[in-house]
Amino acid sequence: MKILSASQMSWVDKQTMHDKGISSLDLMEQAATAVFEAIKQQYPRLEQHSFCIFCGKGNNGGDGLVLARLLDQQQAEVRVYLIDTPDYSADNLANQNRLPAHLIRKISTKTQIHIPGEAIVLDCLFGYGLKYPLNEDWRNLIAAINGFSGPVYAIDIPSGLLSDETTPKDSPVVEADLVYTFQSPKLALLMPENRFRVKAFHVLDIGLSPTAFDQVDTAFHYVDSALLRSFYRKRNKFDHKGTFGHSLIVGGSRGKMGAVQLALKAALRAGCGLASAYIPSCGYTSIQTAVPETMVITDPDDDLITQFPDVHSFQSIGIGIGMGTAQSTIDAFKMFIAQGLDTPLVLDADALNILAQQPELWQFVPKQSILTPHPKELSRLLGAWQNDFQKMDKVKAFAAQYQLYVLIKGANSALVTPEGVIYFNSTGNVGMATGGSGDILTGILTALIGQGYSSREALIMGVYLHGRAADIAVPSIGVYSLLPSDIISYLPAAFLELEIQ
Repeated sequence: MKILSASQMSWVDKQTMHDKGISSLDLMEQAATAVFEAIKQQYPRLEQHSFCIFCGKGNNGGDGLVLARLLDQQQAEVRVYLIDTPDYSADNLANQNRLPAHLIRKISTKTQIHIPGEAIVLDCLFGYGLKYPLNEDWRNLIAAINGFSGPVYAIDIPSGLLSDETTPKDSPVVEADLVYTFQSPKLALLMPENRFRVKAFHVLDIGLSPTAFDQVDTAFHYVDSALLRSFYRKRNKFDHKGTFGHSLIVGGSRGKMGAVQLALKAALRAGCGLASAYIPSCGYTSIQTAVPETMVITDPDDDLITQFPDVHSFQSIGIGIGMGTAQSTIDAFKMFIAQGLDTPLVLDADALNILAQQPELWQFVPKQSILTPHPKELSRLLGAWQNDFQKMDKVKAFAAQYQLYVLIKGANSALVTPEGVIYFNSTGNVGMATGGSGDILTGILTALIGQGYSSREALIMGVYLHGRAADIAVPSIGVYSLLPSDIISYLPAAFLELEIQ
């Protein structure tokens, strides 16, 4: 799914009207109706609910006025708070005239608003086209909405939030429990810096022209199952274990062999044909016992990795989990990476920490390798950043310089390609925020590369399935009790969804 800028969305809106022969008023009706249907699904007995709808002077306010009419027709209690101004948009005025006048109360930004405790608030003050942060005049009204203890839903984007750039932290912005956004996510909805302003969002299809969408070029995409199905490979009866690659996991140190176990189990569940581990000698018995499907090669040292094996017989290699940064391990890694490998690597954890300390080694990292740093590891690689948009730019420059794929982990994890294309993941939940989840992802990615998926395909598919398995697990386990090993247990269910779609 493409993620478009505000100007691109505006162009698609206009092109839709041209392609479908409809007016802007018709398109507004379509958009508001989509929101109405979503609200009705959430609150089937609308007549039992009260809605306070805050409407601005433009077309986002017009969406709110249409919503008010549709809700009123279902006998819901509706109060409209409309900003009083001499310059409403034409469609806004048209929908004011379609709404019973007694439902509308015109207000200024200074009006003291009392929102009934049982109400549901709909924010329709500003849409995606806002070009500048809101000034202090808006703070009173926005504070009244944010101070409300009940549900607050924003239409398309929370009012005051800029779509395509960082919104200053001290700017007045509506803090929405849920955003009903139109046709595709807005970039700002995906940024961790806006986590208190956007607790969740839901994308609504409002019937914009697919042809117009196809004509727009963008570097930003939102990963969904349709994208995965475009390259997912179903297996046939003539395949064999050699078809699916021999994957190697290099990692572990005394006290940290669990990371290797998790990665190996995940790699096997992700379909690798053969799985091997290179570990310190102390882990031999535990790995052979916990993961009997795995072959084990041991380092001469009992506690640490002090050398690397010959890796030319493996189709994919994941390095770094639980490995530590002892000097002997650093020295061994430097010798290994400097030999000049052709096979892309999956680099995580201590492999990244060593590279951060030894930046001269980046020139030897095989092109198309995948890096999976958590936020602290990423800051060690790139230095500090001021906001999420700057962070994204720094990662893009780094990925381009070394021709690498970089995963920015977190909610809506961002997958950055060497070409500067960014894919935001759509799966996963806060239950994954625990030690070991990243080890599982390393195993999945290593297995997918071993099966012949490109680095781009493996990263998109691996991150999506990793999160999807956790999402499937949550209804029966919950986010508090979710363990990394549970993600492995639910990986088959995530793969099965691709098989049956």
